[in-house]
Amino acid sequence: MNTEIANDNLKTIKEQITKFDEKANSLIAIIGIIFAISTCMLDVFDRILTAEQTPELHTKYILLVIFAVTYFLSFFLTITFLILVILPRKKKDYHNISLSYYMDVANLNKEEIIKLINKDETIETIAEQLIVNSKICKRKHKFFVISIYSLIPLFISMAALFFIAIA
Repeated sequence: MNTEIANDNLKTIKEQITKFDEKANSLIAIIGIIFAISTCMLDVFDRILTAEQTPELHTKYILLVIFAVTYFLSFFLTITFLILVILPRKKKDYHNISLSYYMDVANLNKEEIIKLINKDETIETIAEQLIVNSKICKRKHKFFVISIYSLIPLFISMAALFFIAIA
């Protein structure tokens, strides 16, 4: 019974990890599309630089530069944290071989795998996996939340760039 409860908890945490990965992948795609569309704004800089310089145009250019820098910094910050969400982790405990870690299993031969399977430590293994997967989920959640917050200056600066460009 305890093994079933532990397995259910482990399954739930793994599903949460998968959902964070899916959300991060979706946001990366959306932000990539927005970034591609926003590169059309670079034409505005060229038009301002080649036009006759007036105080109003100079102010507009300074605002464009400020919001463009904010936009690009926010973009790279957001993408960095979204990539950290989906980045695979490396094993930290190199002393214990685990059947739940693919790199360990890949380095074992058939006999070693059978020997590890026959060790009757099911509940301990599940408990270890609960801890490891919970830490992974916590890390992914932290990076995902940071990336969401970094979207705020991204969209504000994008809107400001748009309105300055059409003014």
